[in-house]
Amino acid sequence: MSIFKDVAELLHYNDCVIVPNFGAFVLKTKSAYIQKNEFFPPSKYVSFNAMLKDNDGLLAKHISIEKKISYKKSLILISEEVISFKESLNKDLIIDTECLGIFELKEKETLIFNPNFSINFDTKMFGLKPFIREPILSKISKESNNNTQFSSKNLLKYAAISISIFGLSYFGYFNYSDYLNNEKFKNIAIAQEKILENVQAATFNLGELPPININVTAPIVMDNSIYYSVIAGAFRSKGNAEKHLNTLIGKGYQASYTSINPKGLFRVAYARLKTRKEAAELISKVKNSGEDAWLLIEN
Repeated sequence: MSIFKDVAELLHYNDCVIVPNFGAFVLKTKSAYIQKNEFFPPSKYVSFNAMLKDNDGLLAKHISIEKKISYKKSLILISEEVISFKESLNKDLIIDTECLGIFELKEKETLIFNPNFSINFDTKMFGLKPFIREPILSKISKESNNNTQFSSKNLLKYAAISISIFGLSYFGYFNYSDYLNNEKFKNIAIAQEKILENVQAATFNLGELPPININVTAPIVMDNSIYYSVIAGAFRSKGNAEKHLNTLIGKGYQASYTSINPKGLFRVAYARLKTRKEAAELISKVKNSGEDAWLLIEN
């Protein structure tokens, strides 16, 4: 089904994609780990939540743009694909979406989702694959087995050379250490005298300070809180984004910037809210006024 390919594409830039009347695909973070001698990079894998079924507009808007159809037609298309998928699942009991994972229907009631862990949705780790590293100790042991044993005469000869080198290094080290300490004290004394001269000769004349003009614009807020942002649009030009932001503020919205889009676009939100309920109410209000909006969950 093409709808799952659209969901997979959106998950590279969003942490949650809701399929209306079906469920939500949510990304979860997995730290880097080692399994035997194989190293695995940090990753994001997809999970499924059947409780989140309310349309947030994200998937429908994406399909509307990609297929060049109206928003209403994209909702109808999603509904038809969901119905077809459920019918196939009731018949076959198991379906592989390929790009997300496998859905399995247990006893005609329980829906189980098995994610495809081979797909890493973390764009920061793009191209970084697991690799195998042999332990250093095993390499050393293999090399040592290939070397012949030294004779007792060679061992005595190398021991005598090592003792001689150690003795010379010991006396050389202390002589060099004394030299460094002397030079260090000389440099400290010179530096202190130079500082004293500069302080005694210093004068302070700031003159007239020029006026300072400050242009205040809406900040791009970055913190670790979770926000439910109702997005009004994304702009490549920061100037256009700022014009749209001022227009929304003039209409009475608590508009602000959100985090910058992974593609470098400046996203403008009607508001950044603390709960999904508030965001859903605002999206409904905006769409009733004839405008478009979609939900972005920011971590």
